Amino acid sequence: MDDMINKLYLEHYFKTNRWHQFMFLEGNSGARSDRFSISDSTFFEMPIQCPVLEEQELIALFFDRLDSLITLHQRKYDKLCVLKKSMLDKMFPKGGSLYPEIRFAGFTDPWEQRKLGDVATIVGGGTPSTNNDAYWDGDIDWYSPAELGEQVYADRSVRRITQAGYDSCSATLLPAGKTILFTSRAGIGNTAILRRSACTNQGFQSLVVNDDTDVYFIYSMTDRIKNFAEQKASGSTFLEISGKGLAAGEFAFPSKDEQTAIGSMFKQLDHLITLHQRKYCGVASWMLGVALVRLGSEGDGAFGEMKHVLQ
Repeated sequence: MDDMINKLYLEHYFKTNRWHQFMFLEGNSGARSDRFSISDSTFFEMPIQCPVLEEQELIALFFDRLDSLITLHQRKYDKLCVLKKSMLDKMFPKGGSLYPEIRFAGFTDPWEQRKLGDVATIVGGGTPSTNNDAYWDGDIDWYSPAELGEQVYADRSVRRITQAGYDSCSATLLPAGKTILFTSRAGIGNTAILRRSACTNQGFQSLVVNDDTDVYFIYSMTDRIKNFAEQKASGSTFLEISGKGLAAGEFAFPSKDEQTAIGSMFKQLDHLITLHQRKYCGVASWMLGVALVRLGSEGDGAFGEMKHVLQ
């Protein structure tokens, strides 16, 4: 290899797609689209953008440190997910028992079997006519199941309806801070805690939690509630759980104080998981974006920026 080429720079270069166009133009797939070949002589004629050696070394070091940072947050995220799974298994009773394996100090009383309908009001949704423009683009949040993913909180819906639209259908305004959105069809059991009042379409049976029950404790139970709902769901076109069916589910509940302690612990754990997930997903785009912005600037460009980042 040429002494003026840094091996690590070359390795990172081939992790990009900058050389794909050359392969597409100069390679040969023959009659089959799943096969590809290129001769050694042609491959080694590939033009590669190479700055001076010092800048190559800085670029290589930059991406090495970036990879290390991404790996660090990925590991922390993975460990926290494993910890949460373990705690969910041990802090809730199993197999009909009313005593969890692990408890906070000071709590010894057995948990009580209660129906979900006794600790929360189950509320469905509705949809205004999509043919009436006066019902849409208002200021009332209106959720569909596709909007719920892995996020803990629901802050803003994709579509919103007007007061006229709300009055025209069976949607119910759900209170912020007390409601857990729960999808009842087309992917049963996706959840999010509502942070501002909103309503939903018919694809939900949301839980408006009573004052004597901790919201985050119920949210931490959603895997168990989901399993129950999936087992009880029915339908010929698609599986769905009714509000009545969901309300009939029986689960073990501790005292309000113990619920609050458990809910607070999982809330902090979820916060840490979200934090490291954001860092893991965002650090690459953020740091790379900073460098790429400098590529088109005057002066040292990315070279100067990388010096700054690496210092």
